[in-house]
Amino acid sequence: MSVEINEDFAAALREMLIEHAQTRNRRPRLLRWPQTLGLKIALVGVVLAVGGSAAAATVVLSLPGGTVVTQLAPAITIAGNGTETISLGAPPQGTNVISLTFSCLTPGNFVFADGSREDCSQTDAQQSTVLSETLPLAVGQSSTVITAGPGERWRATVFYASATRTAYKTNASGQTYGSDGGAPGGPLDEPDLVAVQATNGKVGYAYAAQLNGPTPTNPDQAVTENSQPARTIPVYESDGKTQIGAFKVGN
Repeated sequence: MSVEINEDFAAALREMLIEHAQTRNRRPRLLRWPQTLGLKIALVGVVLAVGGSAAAATVVLSLPGGTVVTQLAPAITIAGNGTETISLGAPPQGTNVISLTFSCLTPGNFVFADGSREDCSQTDAQQSTVLSETLPLAVGQSSTVITAGPGERWRATVFYASATRTAYKTNASGQTYGSDGGAPGGPLDEPDLVAVQATNGKVGYAYAAQLNGPTPTNPDQAVTENSQPARTIPVYESDGKTQIGAFKVGN
């Protein structure tokens, strides 16, 4: 573990990483990891919000480059059936996202306001798999829509919030490290060392260049590379030198 993550944080982080890994194949979306990266983890941050409390300060556990989310309005919980619009009223000053916690109660294909989706199986519904994310807020927006087929049931909790990115940290070798795509500098910004969970369960960092591999130059090459067997790369502490495990990239 890197020195800035204590034992309690690591336990909470590990659970969140596992949850993201389990949902990744169903829903390529906000975290923006490519299909070719297998179970690469781009952690946005673990948020423990005080539900229902207006302007409640959230408790945030976040890696460098993660997102700090602060609840700005009371949470609204709705049990939906099919497509429904959730009205939130006027957003408080400083709001830039809608925080969404979602679980499917039946199998189905559920689409959110930003175009992302959650495809739930019977197992997902039985296990009440929970999805947490933030949706961008457009100017003048006061509601959000969840689209589903007739008879497809779900439960969601939403509230207005502000989301800000934290900066990557830099190790003694001058390498940046943190969660993928989160630091100031643009949505596609990436640190030298990306936060991942190793096959042994430890949380550490893998080199972005090794995670990404060579960039395909044409569609045929992309298809070929995506069908290759998984490859294994080392996982380090934040120093980029002390190996603590391994990570499988690809199929």
